[in-house]
Amino acid sequence: MSWTDSIQALPEQYQKHIPEEYQKYIPHLWLLGAGVIGAYLLRGLFSYLKILREVRGLPVKHGFFPAYEQGLRARVPHIPYILPIKDFYSRPEWDRFEKPRSDLLAYTVATQHRAIYWVANPYTAQHVFTKTSLFEKPTFHPRYVAAAKFGGNIISASDGDDHRRHKSVVRGCFGEEIFRSAWDEMDKTFELFLDEDKLREGGIMEDVGATTIKLTYVVIGKVGFGHEIPWDSQRSKKGEKMGFVESYEVVDRTMLYQFTLPLWIMKILPTKELRRMGDGRTAFVGYCYDMVRSKRAELNALREAGEKSKAPVDLLGAMVHAQLVAEEEARLKHGHEFTPNVGLTENEVIGNMFIFLLAGHETTGHTFAFTLAQLALHPEWQEEVYKEIKEVCGDEKPSYRDVHKLPLCLAVGLEAMRLTDIVRQLFKVAKEDSMLPYTTWNEAGEVTKREHLVKKGSLIYIDTPASQLNPFYWKDANEFNPRRHLGADDARASLNNAEVPFVAFSMGPRQCIGRRFAEVEIICFIASILSRYTIHPVPTHAGETKESMRERMIGSAVEDVTMTPGKFQVRLEKRH
Repeated sequence: MSWTDSIQALPEQYQKHIPEEYQKYIPHLWLLGAGVIGAYLLRGLFSYLKILREVRGLPVKHGFFPAYEQGLRARVPHIPYILPIKDFYSRPEWDRFEKPRSDLLAYTVATQHRAIYWVANPYTAQHVFTKTSLFEKPTFHPRYVAAAKFGGNIISASDGDDHRRHKSVVRGCFGEEIFRSAWDEMDKTFELFLDEDKLREGGIMEDVGATTIKLTYVVIGKVGFGHEIPWDSQRSKKGEKMGFVESYEVVDRTMLYQFTLPLWIMKILPTKELRRMGDGRTAFVGYCYDMVRSKRAELNALREAGEKSKAPVDLLGAMVHAQLVAEEEARLKHGHEFTPNVGLTENEVIGNMFIFLLAGHETTGHTFAFTLAQLALHPEWQEEVYKEIKEVCGDEKPSYRDVHKLPLCLAVGLEAMRLTDIVRQLFKVAKEDSMLPYTTWNEAGEVTKREHLVKKGSLIYIDTPASQLNPFYWKDANEFNPRRHLGADDARASLNNAEVPFVAFSMGPRQCIGRRFAEVEIICFIASILSRYTIHPVPTHAGETKESMRERMIGSAVEDVTMTPGKFQVRLEKRH
């Protein structure tokens, strides 16, 4: 019998559709298919063995599919070695590093042909963020591909010229007038919140997370897009076109779906909510394009009339203005040549506004919620902050002129962020083979500094929550102590004044460009609330312990696009 006779032919019902003269090739096709599959499996096996050699010497976890993307890892089941969620994620976050006694872990994922490392060492994180010749942003990662759905932006831009091009325009948006506008709008929105929720004389804030996210949502609507956002918006009737406010709200509240689902799926799936998400996205992008074109025409008209246009005090207008300035500078430098690659495209302006909507409101809103929880559980710090406010402002209402004089207000927000990080993970890819510093320790807690060779193409994930809870670098790491973020003279709170590198806003040239904007919002919010109220937890039953309340108020948080607080209450009591 020939080798071809030994290969199973197609079933008879399929053979009759194949011309007789070609049927003799069927065994060869089977063999070719088997060879391709075999070659693919062998390639995967050799790649996997190569990665095992690369991670030798480190604590290693294995899986078939990646299970590390936040927002998804909290929604899928743990399947050992297939989808090992618990190996990639733990609460408390430091646990999965504490057990193997190493702040550098290695992961092998059969479907990804590269070594993957997780870091919980703030100094290693600083090394990775600042050594731009060794590590770069992995723009191929699904997260950055998803972030660019609304248009190219500073988050998804690759290192080098592309990032500098975005930064040159985006940085021009964040001037003193924008920061002042952020304070004024936060102050105004805080007053609106007190009236709408009937809390001016004190009372129960029913759902802290929902309330604080609404605060920053209203603020970014005005400061970001120049639109007044009502505290309670109306839903359009069937057949009516969504207005800007409604479309903005739909996109904001369905961010995970906007990231993960293509628009065409939202449009064709037979569920009202998915179609509403798609309609909201279409309408929101359309309004953004209209606003950009309108603002550009307005500023061009002023220039043509010989008037020097001042940068608008909303981010979208400021970005259009910065883009026009970049184009004008290019014209002056190169004569009257057309310079199409200067600054940002219209699509990229929209993409950056989408990132401002996400990063400029959701992260800050959730930080507010965790800050209120920490303050409610630590009344002694409320009094420390109140004392600072009174020393600086006296009986006057805190204002933007006091922003640099209230360091403890900012430190409180930074410390709440350290204990419950909002973004959860930041990552880089190795541009070349290099040594990665890390530490291990023994049962007695004696630390040993080590280095591991990471190969070109390896992914390095910075576990920001674990890095900020590493007890070998943060003294009393689980304690709420805002003063750790102050300088020696307590004159100013800063990311650079923490005891060790603070990684929540990233570092180096890719540090969060809206950091100061967020800091201004944090200072205004904390100064506004603590200058007039004391904050108290609301026990669910008589005698509820502080630890039980902490777990309910902070430990109930879940991962979404960002770390999202569970539902809890606090009581505001008016100061006299």
